[in-house]
Amino acid sequence: MLEVKDLKITARYAKKEIVHGISFSVGKGETLGIVGESGSGKSMTSKCIMGLLNSRAFVLEGQIRWKDQEINISKNHLPDHYRGKQITMIPQNPMTAFAPMVKLGKQLKMGFSDTENFDGKLSEILKSMNLNDCEKIFKSYPYELSGGMLQRIMIAITLLQAPELIIADEVTTAVDAASEYQILMELEKLKKKGTSMIVVTHDFGVAAKLCDKISVMKSGKIIEQGETKKVFASPQHEYTKQLLEASMLFRR
Repeated sequence: MLEVKDLKITARYAKKEIVHGISFSVGKGETLGIVGESGSGKSMTSKCIMGLLNSRAFVLEGQIRWKDQEINISKNHLPDHYRGKQITMIPQNPMTAFAPMVKLGKQLKMGFSDTENFDGKLSEILKSMNLNDCEKIFKSYPYELSGGMLQRIMIAITLLQAPELIIADEVTTAVDAASEYQILMELEKLKKKGTSMIVVTHDFGVAAKLCDKISVMKSGKIIEQGETKKVFASPQHEYTKQLLEASMLFRR
């Protein structure tokens, strides 16, 4: 479905290459994990796929193909319904994903042309994620809810759009253990339904739970990639081994 080939991202004014010619693909119903530490280029890659990088600030090179259609990444000319209906991104910081001075009920409807029975459909999804007081959520401002609640609301909006590919960018980083468990459960349900996903994370434990294959990034390069089980069982790069050990230590 998605193919990224020789992708380079350069900060135009700093003249610094952030992502150095990386390549990967995601098939239908497949989950790819992009694993690496902060600053490795994972989120920049995700934003480039979504067409969220300003070409005035970044030089974008390489090729992105979506269902055999080439995306013009240098000019951000995207096909109809590419962003949102076909590919959706769950951002890593839910606290900044919403407008702080607009109640959630109002802003959750933004971007949806069909709002018939919107509240009922969204309420049903929210309840499946243990968010039962939907009326209170709709009347709340974002700052009145926890990060874990806002992250699950972001996932609920994603489910409502029913995209073909979901990019989940560090969705468990800023939440507590209980919220992390619920979020991972929801992503597992999506995986079982056949939704394609890219899971961006620094945690091999999350990748092992969700991903069919992984690409390990360091300093803007993919240094190792393959089937998750094989990389987990026999990592070839020293950095991959360090990430694995850190993930296991954290989860003990």
